[in-house]
Amino acid sequence: MRGEGTVIIGMGNPQLSDDGVGIVVARAVGERLKQRMHLTVTELHTGGIRLMEAMAGFNRAVVVDAMVSGAAPGTLHRFDPEDFITTKNTFSSHDTDFATAYELGRMAGVHLPEQFSFWGIEVREFDLFGEKLTDEVAAAVSGAVDHIVAQMVEWEGTA
Repeated sequence: MRGEGTVIIGMGNPQLSDDGVGIVVARAVGERLKQRMHLTVTELHTGGIRLMEAMAGFNRAVVVDAMVSGAAPGTLHRFDPEDFITTKNTFSSHDTDFATAYELGRMAGVHLPEQFSFWGIEVREFDLFGEKLTDEVAAAVSGAVDHIVAQMVEWEGTA
């Protein structure tokens, strides 16, 4: 099966303050590019197998999520798939890290993207109930959207 288009996957929980930043950014990228390219925006609350399934059938995938690495809140990081060794939080003991899920999908004949990137936005609060992003993280949304849109436009030019 030949895939088409690009999927942008916003990950997180929008009811846990900054943890919802991936979803906020994915929605904003989708809004900015909706007239320009074939783009699907998906929201996801877990990774591993579910993340691989959300990518199935697409040529390209962009994943945006909150992260905690010790950098200043609002810092944007870009990762490639080989940067991930394992997933910290899986939905259950039956779930797995992204690299394993991706390989299993390939072995099962699932059409998965050849081009993809992962973006992490450093957060300050990720375990407090509330739908509002902290000021530092909210201020970083526009820049994150700009970087991701630029990458996706570049991909479109190489298609």
